[in-house]
Amino acid sequence: VKNDPPARSTRLTSAATKYAAATISPLMLVALRFTVGGLLLLLVLRLFEPKSRLRRSDVLPMAALGCFGVATAQTGFTFGVSLSSAGSTGLIFATAPVWGLLLGAILGLESPTWKGVLGVGLSILGVVLVVLDGLMSGNASFVGDLLVLIAAFCVGAYAVFSMPLLERHTPLTVATYPVLFGIPFLLLISSPQLLSLEWGSVGAGPWAAVAYSAVFATAFAFAAWQRGISRIGANRVL
Repeated sequence: VKNDPPARSTRLTSAATKYAAATISPLMLVALRFTVGGLLLLLVLRLFEPKSRLRRSDVLPMAALGCFGVATAQTGFTFGVSLSSAGSTGLIFATAPVWGLLLGAILGLESPTWKGVLGVGLSILGVVLVVLDGLMSGNASFVGDLLVLIAAFCVGAYAVFSMPLLERHTPLTVATYPVLFGIPFLLLISSPQLLSLEWGSVGAGPWAAVAYSAVFATAFAFAAWQRGISRIGANRVL
């Protein structure tokens, strides 16, 4: 993990989320993160691709991507990391390639290699060991680990289902609109916490964690993610 940049990034995001969730409720944290990150993506899209528009036939697929990649995946991830350890969260969330590989193979979008099949087996074994260790030692929550596992599946599905849309739209477009579609849902379910939060009691540290998550783990990461899928496919990006 120490020499693996993607693993370091996942663990840093997990740690920042867990730190902010100590002051801001997990659901509110997701809503704030993606509202800021989504608006930043929209600003960049309008600056660099002002003619980008969605066709009516693409609205539902983009909304479905928002359901997998934003609403379900990120809510599950944030709740999961608040209930479990940042280390376990990073390890379990790293199984997203497993579910992407399996789903892509089932749908015929990508052909798995023998290395991919071997990776599926090792990843599943790793998740079992992490969850069992948490249950036996009491250092991690089974519910939290399960939520992170669901989030990992949704991220894999998000990557695979992005591929057909990337044939018709730029990576920045496919990164932006699913996030925008997910924002109303997140704001709706987090509205009670948003209205009851004492904004003045939130320190600079949690706001810095929210800013990091919005700018780097949302706007930059989603745009870079889709650009990678458009060039090398979902399995290698995952």
